Amino acid sequence: MLGTLVVDSSSLISLSSSCLFDLIGELSKLGIRFVVSKTVAEESVYNPLRIKRFELNALRIDRGISKGWLHVAKLDRKDRKYLQKIMENANTCFFSNRGHIKIIHEGEAEALVLANKMNAKALVIDERTLRMLIEDPFGLRALLQRRRKEKIRMNPEQAKFFRKEFKHLVIVRSAELVAFAYEKGILQKLLGKTRYALEGALYSLKYSGCSLSSEEINRFLHR
Repeated sequence: MLGTLVVDSSSLISLSSSCLFDLIGELSKLGIRFVVSKTVAEESVYNPLRIKRFELNALRIDRGISKGWLHVAKLDRKDRKYLQKIMENANTCFFSNRGHIKIIHEGEAEALVLANKMNAKALVIDERTLRMLIEDPFGLRALLQRRRKEKIRMNPEQAKFFRKEFKHLVIVRSAELVAFAYEKGILQKLLGKTRYALEGALYSLKYSGCSLSSEEINRFLHR
């Protein structure tokens, strides 16, 4: 887990909404470098600051940037070309009779670019669509069919692009960060030495947007 981790806005928001964001600061002390793209910073800090409902979450994340827990990285011209290639492949990979289905947004694509560019140890993202696009495109097609209640087709060449480009990339969620913090004794430092610390934190993440099932939480608790 040590090294550079590129973080998507979904994971930042889950941690902030769960009042677990200070874990980022504590994990940084272990030698983990958390990096976010400029668009992710805008999605999780600068834009939400103008919306009262999300203002407190945005302030927590902005504090993390100010303290150096999170590093904001910009893309250069070459990165931008790769970004467009990623978005074009992702958003033309699946389609129905109504046309192509938009799978990822710019912030997620930027996270992929940075993860490759920085040879990151992992990409931290709580939204499961991107993870499934890389790891299980056929499963994603089935998921889209259930959600949209219509037949979904997949372009196999576009799916191969993601398996080829990102097969080496480890993808984790905020849940894995919290479990790692628990193993290191960091979560107990924040919540107290109670057997409910990990369970409570994981369920809080689940209800804050992290794609996490109750069965997965039980596996975390008993491993």
